[in-house]
Amino acid sequence: MTAGTVLTILGGCLQLAGLGVAGLGVRRTRLEYARDRLGSWGQTKVWLGALLRLFKRLPPVTGTATMVISADAAGAAFNATVVAAPAADATAAEREQFLVERVIWLQKEAGRLRESVAREGRERRAAVNHLGGALNERADQLRKDIDSAMSDGLAQEAIGLWLAALGAVLAIIGAAL
Repeated sequence: MTAGTVLTILGGCLQLAGLGVAGLGVRRTRLEYARDRLGSWGQTKVWLGALLRLFKRLPPVTGTATMVISADAAGAAFNATVVAAPAADATAAEREQFLVERVIWLQKEAGRLRESVAREGRERRAAVNHLGGALNERADQLRKDIDSAMSDGLAQEAIGLWLAALGAVLAIIGAAL
């Protein structure tokens, strides 16, 4: 065997090995990053199925929706207070005093409700901010995990492509000799 033949065979073997390593890197990236996605054969079948559906008329899609509201859930949010009226034979001063007491009571109740709503609003805002912070931390960690998984597979793909390129160079040199 001549040196050119050996380099050509060695280059071809390196090209095949490089393409195999690159393919395994692509597979590794897919398994780590998108395990639930279909592989290349599954994607090809989906694509061919979509291509065949272009020539078929699909029946129209029909559907119905219903909504039920529970009266118990709607009524649970309200409280009722019974207010007794002044006696039927009450004087104008007694009626005025009764109304003044009711207004004062209503103002106190409105103030209490405002304070309660403000407190609950602050508590909910704090809970939402805490939850948002936790979600952002988890999303950052997930993003880092995904980047790490992708970079491992991409590094393997790069090695495979470098081997294939080296094999192509050796095959060209072997053919020139």
